[in-house]
Amino acid sequence: MSRADKQVGLEGRFGRFVESLPNAEIIDRLELPSDPTRRRKADYLLGGRSVIVELKTLSDDVSHKVEAMADRHRERDDWPLFYGTADVRKVLAHLPDGEALYGKLVNALGRSVEDAVRSAEEQITHTREVLRLPDAAGMLVILNEAVEILDPYVVGHRVAQLLRRPRTGNSASEKLNFVWLLFESHVMGKVADMPAVPSFLIRGDGASRFPWFDAFHKDVVRRWAEWNGGISFEGDAHDPSKIHFSPMKEVSEPAPTRIPRHELWRRRYRANPYLRALSDEGVLARGADIMRRLMPHFIKGGPGYVPEAVNPLMEEFTHFQEEARFRALDLRDMPMHGGT
Repeated sequence: MSRADKQVGLEGRFGRFVESLPNAEIIDRLELPSDPTRRRKADYLLGGRSVIVELKTLSDDVSHKVEAMADRHRERDDWPLFYGTADVRKVLAHLPDGEALYGKLVNALGRSVEDAVRSAEEQITHTREVLRLPDAAGMLVILNEAVEILDPYVVGHRVAQLLRRPRTGNSASEKLNFVWLLFESHVMGKVADMPAVPSFLIRGDGASRFPWFDAFHKDVVRRWAEWNGGISFEGDAHDPSKIHFSPMKEVSEPAPTRIPRHELWRRRYRANPYLRALSDEGVLARGADIMRRLMPHFIKGGPGYVPEAVNPLMEEFTHFQEEARFRALDLRDMPMHGGT
């Protein structure tokens, strides 16, 4: 990829990449058969017209919807008390109606995803009809460069719902065969010190009609990773909810030359999350024990602030906070008397 390519956004880079593929055609540049209704068409033809592609980019930050949902439930007795911010899925997992609440949240966050899927269905269907390509596979590519609240799991969950939805007969558009999620808003860690960006292929009901498509897509993913100068991680896990996605900025922004002590402690723990193997109860018991050992230094008549004693305990407590935040543990469940 050239220096100029690196300076354009993900959508621009992906468009240039598609033009570099063998047998790729940009539909807007074609002489199309007459279509008096002037229906919207898809963006690309790939693989010698065996694949029709529509490209959509997520651009709306909908994080306010998460805050609004949390505000409506924050006063509940069973709403967990935790430090800092936490993954909304893990917070809701503590609630008896958490699964239903998460479903509503996904639907609210996924309005732009729903619009993208429905629009792509129409455009790909119209392109099949106008170009007389009834046997071409239809694929929607969804790009996300910067909207952090729409991580691959949230978007993928909503896409899968839409691909499985029953048809009411109100639309003549065919369902999508494939949806490719390509995100630079999030990473799945690093490989060879380079951010591994998620690349998920979601298969629709009609995917089995195209047994050759998996090999075709894997080749395109490989070419994209090489062309884009990065690493794409193909997320074919059976349960994507278990995959940890981090915002791209967490791994791409240069580390500050000086950071607060508590941030250093957090980074140390993230590099070695040694509490991860404990049960939730074990983590909460560890936190209670640390507090028990800290408390004498903050009460009247105690030894007071003794740096060599307090600082290691404060670091240990920061590690507990990080793990509790990662799990969205309800700190009201901490035992009254700490134990090791």
